[in-house]
Amino acid sequence: MAETIRGEVLFGINTIYTVNAGGIRIQCRIKGKKLREDARSYNPIAPGDLVDVIPDGLSPGEGMIANVLPRRTRLERWNKKGRAPQVLAANVDLAICVTSPSAPPFRPRFVDRLIVAAESGGVTPLVLLNKCDLPCPQEIMERLAHYSRMGYRVHSCSALTGEGLQGLAALLKEKTAVLVGHSGVGKSSVLNALSPDSGQRVGKLSQKHDRGNHTTNYSVLFLLSEGLRIVDTPGVRELELAEVLPEEVGFHFRDFAPFMQSCAYQPCLHVDEPNCAVTAAVEGGEIHPDRYESYVRIVSELQDARRTAHG
Repeated sequence: MAETIRGEVLFGINTIYTVNAGGIRIQCRIKGKKLREDARSYNPIAPGDLVDVIPDGLSPGEGMIANVLPRRTRLERWNKKGRAPQVLAANVDLAICVTSPSAPPFRPRFVDRLIVAAESGGVTPLVLLNKCDLPCPQEIMERLAHYSRMGYRVHSCSALTGEGLQGLAALLKEKTAVLVGHSGVGKSSVLNALSPDSGQRVGKLSQKHDRGNHTTNYSVLFLLSEGLRIVDTPGVRELELAEVLPEEVGFHFRDFAPFMQSCAYQPCLHVDEPNCAVTAAVEGGEIHPDRYESYVRIVSELQDARRTAHG
């Protein structure tokens, strides 16, 4: 067998993957039918994957990916077009949900979904409010405070003014992070502000729909001169979960934890079961009603997906 070298995937376009191997970039294709045709995944290889590469002895800077090492963590979503799970980033420590107070508006239910996606893949979620230089309604401040009380890291910054960026860089030190959010929240702007040499394009907002245009077309792992390791992802308008069971969702809603064991029926899905302590807590004002509605929507979607999959 040809000698291999170990590398890390930076990004992939179509069937070509750019791999960093000891500071040298190698353009690689996939070797072997099994790896290329992983039926369970929209993309068999993602940014952050560690791979074994067989260099091309005749074409310097080119090679074949012979093996993908087991992933330590993953952040994935359901790709509706491909009808399969899509890994946005592999082997990351932090999933940063980038939000904004306006233009586009703050969407807590998107935050809830990203938290579930992150935790189910072994990744720690972080809620980032960009554009903190803009007026922030009290309602949004209260929701951010609620996430903080539940134990989630919440941070504010402004890619425009630089406020909070030093603190954000400190949170990212010695970690690999992935930025996720709606188009227009400023993921690429945050990346550029943290490290100008990243050179990410920044798009303009659509005034008609109050949302951004896609400027990042595929996920890219940036190894920046400041020692930062950040995966920038394309803006998403909706985040459908993959590889998560309806019965598991409640364990990723931390505000449910004090009540779940008191439900009369175990296991309890906390939707329409009698004597459910979680729904009683919602009625009693101990769980935010919008958080519960977010939970119910996620469970309903996963149940519909299960029924569709089983005909």
